[in-house]
This record gives sequence, C-alpha cells and structure tokens, in this order.
Amino acid sequence: MSYIIKFKRYLISTILVISLLLVAFTPGTVNAEYPERSINVFIGFSAGGPTDVIGRGVVPLLEEELDVGMGITNMPGAASATAGRHVLNQKADGYSLFFGSEAMSVWQTMGINEELNPYEDFYPVKLVAEATPVLAVPPNSEFDSAEEFVDYAIENPGELRIGTAGPGTVPHVSGLILEKQLGAEFTFVPYQGGAPAVTAVMGSQVDATIEMVQSMVEAHKANKLKILATFTNEPLKGLESIPTFGDQFPELQSYLPYGPYFGLFASKDLPQDVKDKLESAMNKVIATQRWDEYCEKFYLTQIDYSGEEAVDYLRGWTSRAAWVLYDTGAAKNSPAEFNIPKP
Repeated sequence: MSYIIKFKRYLISTILVISLLLVAFTPGTVNAEYPERSINVFIGFSAGGPTDVIGRGVVPLLEEELDVGMGITNMPGAASATAGRHVLNQKADGYSLFFGSEAMSVWQTMGINEELNPYEDFYPVKLVAEATPVLAVPPNSEFDSAEEFVDYAIENPGELRIGTAGPGTVPHVSGLILEKQLGAEFTFVPYQGGAPAVTAVMGSQVDATIEMVQSMVEAHKANKLKILATFTNEPLKGLESIPTFGDQFPELQSYLPYGPYFGLFASKDLPQDVKDKLESAMNKVIATQRWDEYCEKFYLTQIDYSGEEAVDYLRGWTSRAAWVLYDTGAAKNSPAEFNIPKP
C-alpha cells in the first residue's frame, strides 16, 4: 500500500511540474517577459515630415532601453487615422505601437474618422515634445513684421494668401486663431504637406506660410524667406531674435503657445504590465542627453506626460483646436457631437 501512495504522490508531483512548465513557456501568458520579439511602430505620415522626424528620434532610444529590435512603418493616409486604426486592429500586446501627433485631435471634428478619439480610444504611453509654428513670408516681401502683415489683412480682407499643410492642420488652425482673435481675414491655400507650402513661400507663390520652425529656420538664416513671428509668448531658445505673437498681440496670449504635440500611443486595452514597461522605458528615453540634443537641434519643446496627466493634456488640446475649427466654419462636425467640451 505504501508503494501505491508513493507512486500517486510522484505522479501528482510530475503532473504539476509539467503543467507549470507548459504555462511558463506558452506564448502570451502573464509569465512571458515583454518584449520577447521585435516591435513595430506605425507613423501615419510620409517619411521626412515632422511626425516622422521626431518619431525617428525617439524609436532608436526606446529600442536601446527595451533591448529589442524596433521597426518603423510609414502608413500615410487620412491625417494619420489609417495608421492609428491599423494599430488598434492588432492584438493589444504592445508589439504594434502608434507614434502620433495633434492630427488625432481633429479626426472627429473634421470628419476624417468620427469613431476615434485620441484620449478615449488610445493609451498615451508618453507625450514627449511640442513643435512651434511660425509665420514666414517670401524674402522680397513688403512685410517686415507680423503687425504689418496682420494690419494689412484687416484692411484688405482675403487678399493675403497663406499656404498651409492642409485643412485642420496646425498651420491652418494657427491662421484661424489670427482671424478669430484679431479680425484679420486670409485666403488659405492648402498643400499636400508642409514641405510644398514652404517651397511655395520661398518662390513667392503665396504671400505667407505658417509651418513648423524646424522646417524653415535654415531657409530663414539663408535669406530664402523671412520668419516674422513665432506662435508663442516667450522667444524660442536659440532664436531669440524672432518676435513672438504673444508679445505683439496680447489678446493672443491665452491661446499661446500653440503647436503640435507628439507622442507614443498604444491600444487602451494593453495589459498593465506592458504599459508599465513601456512607460518606464520612455521615462529613461526622455532623460537622456541624446534626446536633449535632438530636441535642441530641431527647436522642440520637451514635455513629459503619461497616464491621466497625458489624458488631461490631450483633452485640453483637442478642445481648443476642435472648437476653433468649428467656430470659424472650417470643421465639418460640431465638437459637441463627440462630447468635446468647449474651452
């Protein structure tokens, strides 16, 4: 009888050991250490644009922190909504991530994608930077200051043509803020992205362009265009000689600084341990000297928001942009339809 009991105990022990081993080595279980394989980061714009440039500054640093291969896939379309939807359609395991920008905040109001909300449908792993738009004119322009430019637009409604990266973009909304708050009136000329808009102003095809400072600073230094003002209250570090809109027009100060945000996003259904791992790694990324130098090189303002703090930031940014677009007649939908509060 004692042998039978011993055998049963041995058999039970063996089964338990085998069961534990099976659980430990089954892919997708809680015991699996993330990340076990390469991660793909999707960017919703073409290579070379601001979102792509900033994403490519972040991803290599994150790759080192996670000690795993990370690829970047550019998936342009629908103001990055195509890439965002693609990531949400993948398994929520942290192996498909989205490097997004402020375009997410106008998807619903502009009718681009009425289903997706940046802070309700995505998990903001980390918001890392803001860029600054500036107003620039051709090198031979008669305007030498933003005040001269705006005064002319007030006295001659619709005569001045401003090139932008397209409807609903930060350059477009920046121009709408000038119209709404200062009483100016412009004719907006949409281009397929910021680069052709910058080319247009250098060639005097338009009277001005609003675009990110990093896209125009070298041309400004080479006298290929003139930057008149930054959409900030305080001068940009390294470009202190360029005036600010906040200084020239105090009534704009509550809207400034205004510019796009950039950050790493994932599915809201991501397991908590994966969220924690990604956030911890991103905390280390933005604390590196290499990231500091990268931001300085491209005149980026560093930010550090994650979790509920990031959600609050996104809610506020979305509210301001959506309602400016709607109040000026540029948006297809009312933000109220999507429970976007009015600022």
